[in-house]
Amino acid sequence: MKLAAMLDQMLRRHRYATADDIRKFFGDYHNTLHWLAFFLIGDKKLADACIVDACTVAQTQTPVFHEWLIHWAARATLRCALQRQHALVAELAAKYEKSERVHRERPPLSPKYFRMLVENSEDIRARLDVVCRFVLIMRGIAKDSHEGVAAQLGISQSAVARAYCVAFDTLDLASDEDLCDADVPTGVNQLSMVRVQP
Repeated sequence: MKLAAMLDQMLRRHRYATADDIRKFFGDYHNTLHWLAFFLIGDKKLADACIVDACTVAQTQTPVFHEWLIHWAARATLRCALQRQHALVAELAAKYEKSERVHRERPPLSPKYFRMLVENSEDIRARLDVVCRFVLIMRGIAKDSHEGVAAQLGISQSAVARAYCVAFDTLDLASDEDLCDADVPTGVNQLSMVRVQP
């Protein structure tokens, strides 16, 4: 809602996002990006390094920059995390190639599963390998296609389908368990609006 109001003000004033606009928004969005990076990598120092300061690109705005703003930081954070984990993703993807074929495609995450993932992210992260975590974010939350996720990760569509099946079923099992409750980081629901594009 805050982003929508900010964009509406900018459009009414016929101006682009300023560095101050971006700082204000990313002050709120920082917790969301940190959650995303830490969920993917599992290392707080590496996660911090993946959070990109969008203020540095304020000087290179284009007319569509304000519409791109909400997508940019999550994409940049994910790409940075993938660069740090790419070798491991490629290594583990080979194991998913040898796994049993997926017989039923799992849908993107429902609001209930999304909230459960956020509230129990440390426990869920501990149950999933890095391939499953990336696929869960990209397919489950960003709702990218199997083909799109495969292209971004540099692995096969069948590996993506199998990894997503494991990740989704892990959440499904966790929904029946008594997991500890955790606070939802401020602004984390904004992740559901993010599409991570190649």
